[in-house]
Amino acid sequence: MVSLGVVVFLVARTLPRIKETKTDANVAYPKNNWWDSLPLEKIDAVINSFSEKTLRKIKLILMKTDNMVSKQLNKFKKNDDNGNNGNGLVN
Repeated sequence: MVSLGVVVFLVARTLPRIKETKTDANVAYPKNNWWDSLPLEKIDAVINSFSEKTLRKIKLILMKTDNMVSKQLNKFKKNDDNGNNGNGLVN
């Protein structure tokens, strides 16, 4: 904890001395009009909608499978009421 405190203290002391420098990214890398014209927000919304629908369908399938397994287990339990206690030994 002490070492974490020392690191935070040193960072806080040196932070005001750090100056922001502007770099011309446009000079080094010209803008690509094709990339800028992509509707990223719409693509993100479509992907989110698709993933939500897919996950809901998977959840529904899993719930149906769980119900079928529970029904089968209950059938085994009802058929096993003849004195068998489930461990292979008869009472």
